[in-house]
Amino acid sequence: MTTSADVQRSLECVRRFQEGEKIAFDELVRMYQRQAYGFVYSLIGNAEDAADILQEGFLRAYEGLGRFRGESGFKTWFYRILINLTRDMLRRRGRSRKLFSYSLDEEDENGTAKSVPDATLRPDKAAQEHECESVLNRALCELSDRQREAFSLRYFQGLKTEEVAHILGCGVPTAKVHIFRAVRHIGRIMGPYMHVRS
Repeated sequence: MTTSADVQRSLECVRRFQEGEKIAFDELVRMYQRQAYGFVYSLIGNAEDAADILQEGFLRAYEGLGRFRGESGFKTWFYRILINLTRDMLRRRGRSRKLFSYSLDEEDENGTAKSVPDATLRPDKAAQEHECESVLNRALCELSDRQREAFSLRYFQGLKTEEVAHILGCGVPTAKVHIFRAVRHIGRIMGPYMHVRS
């Protein structure tokens, strides 16, 4: 989740970049790389594709940051770039994708998040966790693209509904509808499993 301090820090980096301190962009990459990767991965479900989109997204952000005017936060602006790149890739591939759950608790040698099993779980609990993740992934796959994007932004990224709407390029009421429908569908699918886990 992005704090107000993060927002101010990122805007300061943008200001320094626009004043000619190009190295300030590296700080923006460090600030948002992990969570942005997790966001793209939640939409496209493939680690290599997510890494490619993230790299292209940062490249476009670097090239366009001189025109950034601060009407929104950097994260909101950057996530719009990532959303558009992800939509383009899914369109090219005919919307075929498989989603996987992911964890940001551990990274590989490239700093990319990878899924990590919880070694503290008993085998029966681990099996339940795995089944719940599979069901959640199926529920996410069944959402429309906009519903999945809205849900991921709101609950995986912790953004406010207004930010979700801005990133998706829609009004707040429309964003609320996407979120509501996503939550309702996931709740319907996950209900029995949440009862088992509680």
